[in-house]
Amino acid sequence: MEQAEGGGTKASWVRRRGDLLAVLALIVASFVFTSEQVAEHEMMSPIDEYQYVGYYAKVADHGIVRRGEDMPLLARKYMVCHGVRLIPEMPPNPEGCRKPNSVGYPLAGGTTADLYTPLYFAITRVLAQPLIWAGVDFVSAGRAVGGFWLSLGAVFLYLALRRARVPIPVAVGLGLVLVGSLAAYWGTTYISTDATALAAGALAAWLTMRALDGARGSLVLLPVAAVVATLFKLQNLIGFGAAALVLLFAAALGLNRGPDLGGVRAVPRLRSFVTDRRSVSALATVVLPVFAQAGWLALRSALSVGEQPSFGFGAPLKGANLLVEFGNFLPNLGGGATSPYATGPASLPVYAAVTALAIGGATGLALSKGVRAAHRVVGLSTVLVAVLAAPALAIVVGFVENNYVPLPSRYANSLLPWALLSAGLLVDTRRAWMRYGLLALGVVTWGLALALGEV
Repeated sequence: MEQAEGGGTKASWVRRRGDLLAVLALIVASFVFTSEQVAEHEMMSPIDEYQYVGYYAKVADHGIVRRGEDMPLLARKYMVCHGVRLIPEMPPNPEGCRKPNSVGYPLAGGTTADLYTPLYFAITRVLAQPLIWAGVDFVSAGRAVGGFWLSLGAVFLYLALRRARVPIPVAVGLGLVLVGSLAAYWGTTYISTDATALAAGALAAWLTMRALDGARGSLVLLPVAAVVATLFKLQNLIGFGAAALVLLFAAALGLNRGPDLGGVRAVPRLRSFVTDRRSVSALATVVLPVFAQAGWLALRSALSVGEQPSFGFGAPLKGANLLVEFGNFLPNLGGGATSPYATGPASLPVYAAVTALAIGGATGLALSKGVRAAHRVVGLSTVLVAVLAAPALAIVVGFVENNYVPLPSRYANSLLPWALLSAGLLVDTRRAWMRYGLLALGVVTWGLALALGEV
């Protein structure tokens, strides 16, 4: 018995050391990726970075950007001097850079960044300050903080996979796939509120796997995390919507808790389902962030100093628009903010690898027979949320703004960790070649992602 206990203790110590080394490797990989890409950026991202740089520049002095304010001079000048990628009408303008006030700006020099709370910008500004003191360019310092947000996403995904008993090589490989994805490129190597999406989705996945495993406090932490994540960006709620749906399925199917993520009991009565702690947590995970956003919108309106600039595009929401949105997010889970061709030849194999794992993992897990019920609901929830979230969000935007614009697929970035988690739960990890094959795929994907760039 003593030998067995001693052997078990030694094995546990080895696993802990392996987990620590894996987490450190993912953190290093995240910062290497973002640092290498930030060093190569010459132009601004077309994904609203102009707006985000304005908020980032203003947050330390004013705390918040108010509706109706003008864009800060720093952001206007930076856009003119450096230009905007993929927008031919906005090339670098040396003459305008010398006379920034003589140039016509988007939205007549106004800003729409007031839509966001200052959370992302304030944290990014604080973390960037040591780099600024060290002599790093102001905007580049803010971009470099993307390594922090990306490392959070990679680590929380790893923890979610390990909580589900996925072997270390598979968990590391899928973490590297996340780090090297096009979603990470566009979201975390520029100043962008999209930087928080992968971390939000991975955090939701980890807390949900802990809750299914019977860990104390996770059912309470999920709604709290959902509120904070959606105050960074409303679209982060999509990742927590997947968490809520998993918990609802678990309660409805009577899934047992425990280390094996249990089997299915008799379907409980309605009263038992409604009062189940998982159902209550799922409802709070969706409802509380909505109230938090409503409070922010009320504060935003009260602090406004003028009208929001007119976008000059869009149309009233119609039923046909919703049909289009049903097919928006799921096929693009492995994509980024633009076409894969926009980041060079290396982006195509990166796109293919991430897309195959994301779509194949989620749909495969949802349809598989030989997996545990508690695992299958992870894939099923990911697929359902990917299909339903876009039309639901379009309805909300159409109601609030009385305007419809096709939703960017990057709004579903918080679902990518869920899709990769599904892939980890689906793969046959009993085979060594499969475990180390996925690790190799992650390393290759990350290595190719270092070759992404402006073309």
